[in-house]
Amino acid sequence: MTDPKQAYKVQGEGDVEAGAAGVVSRSSRRTKILLGTGIATIVIATALALSLTLGVESEPGSAHVATATGDETLTTRQIETNPEWSKCALSVDVAQYFNISAVPGTDSTVVLNKHNERAYVLTPREASDEAVLKANLTEAGLVPASYSVSYMRTPLENVTVAETQLITYVELLGARSAIASYSQYATSPCVMKMGEEGLATTFSGNVYDFSGDQLQTQPGPVFVGYSANGDIAPETVQCAVSMEQREGTMLATSEWIKFFAPFFGKECEAQQIYDSVKERYECHKAKAARFAQDFDPIKVAVVSKSDAYDYGPGYQSDGYFKVSDAGYWKSYVEDAASTPLVSTEAVEGLTATPTGGYQFQLNDTAGFHAVLSQADIVIDESYMPGGATAEKILEAYGITDPSQFKFAQSKALWRVDRRVNDKSPMGDDWFESRYPEADVLLEDVIFALHPNYSGLILNPKHQLTWLRNMYKAPQQEILTASMCEDVSAPQPLIADSCTSFKLN
Repeated sequence: MTDPKQAYKVQGEGDVEAGAAGVVSRSSRRTKILLGTGIATIVIATALALSLTLGVESEPGSAHVATATGDETLTTRQIETNPEWSKCALSVDVAQYFNISAVPGTDSTVVLNKHNERAYVLTPREASDEAVLKANLTEAGLVPASYSVSYMRTPLENVTVAETQLITYVELLGARSAIASYSQYATSPCVMKMGEEGLATTFSGNVYDFSGDQLQTQPGPVFVGYSANGDIAPETVQCAVSMEQREGTMLATSEWIKFFAPFFGKECEAQQIYDSVKERYECHKAKAARFAQDFDPIKVAVVSKSDAYDYGPGYQSDGYFKVSDAGYWKSYVEDAASTPLVSTEAVEGLTATPTGGYQFQLNDTAGFHAVLSQADIVIDESYMPGGATAEKILEAYGITDPSQFKFAQSKALWRVDRRVNDKSPMGDDWFESRYPEADVLLEDVIFALHPNYSGLILNPKHQLTWLRNMYKAPQQEILTASMCEDVSAPQPLIADSCTSFKLN
């Protein structure tokens, strides 16, 4: 049985991230072809000398890439760009970990996951894939030699979306009906309704091991996060969304909608969505910066308490208090025209751990309080089964005199779990729908950090989505299947409009 605390971490990988569709993968060991519900496995002896090489031998555990040799090989020097592709050609703006390219002279698209070194060669069902199967994509400069390659027919059908942070991308593109299986922590009302109506089932497997045996139980291709390991099957699409968030920006994370789009033939929709998100994001950011000029800097701390645990060798802890220095939180706070506490003299002389921020042992409340007392606003990330309250959080922090802490005095204590589902185990929407809509998340953070902002220069109709004030509005919104009106309709954007100062 999964420990509830571990389940909480599994849901948000980065915060601790069919039918006629076909999948082909070439490696030195095997080639898999997924057509409909049948999988044909061809074992290729690496000793055979073939004029057309189906794989490149490499060290055990390394990635494999499909290459071709001989006169049939196509390169960018020999074939022309397909003019049809340029109608909704996608290019990467700010994201670090994916790329998209047209395969010249074909109807195919190459999508790269640069973090996991995986390439997906996508061809529409109605188009021929003969040319792309012969093409030397490495020589053409489309796929690095170290990448493993899968060939798929699109749009994909009967997909499993195994992790929550991937679900909303598919929904916003209008491809929800392609989902046949989904994470048991999903908070999307329409995905939950699909489950209740028998249109999809919940996935409760191991998201960190997608070897062939587990995949045999899935109806089609599987979307997983970057940390999945094992013998990744060719019908598994790895997505480094959480890594992008961890090491990039909010906008870079939202741009991953372009990564998903070619799998469903939704390139035009993805470009429109990203452009609108970016436009609103930059608008909110600029207005917050202008507003903040007239006020003293606000220092923001993202804090949590972790109790002691022992899950076996390598998974043990005596417990600690933590002030997060995660790059994505710094980005959130800075773009909301505020100052991360970890960027101030409050942490002078302290050393952050490589992955865990500034940590204090549970018996070092004095050291922890010395830093915490300098925060104007605190965003709590503590795992609190049974529900969090302001009183429980202060107790967890060891605070007996709230008057010594500015954030407690001004009732500026927040959490990011405002939207949850009604299931058991419970799903938290913070780990799901925030990823594609950076503008909405920024708006939430701005509202939390600048209490007077909405009445002055922002759309006063904005309703907090993921953040909740633990003193003033601690209630959570419970997401249920009954909230979904049409499971076949595209997921609407949550966003408010953003206009210039002179128009407000």
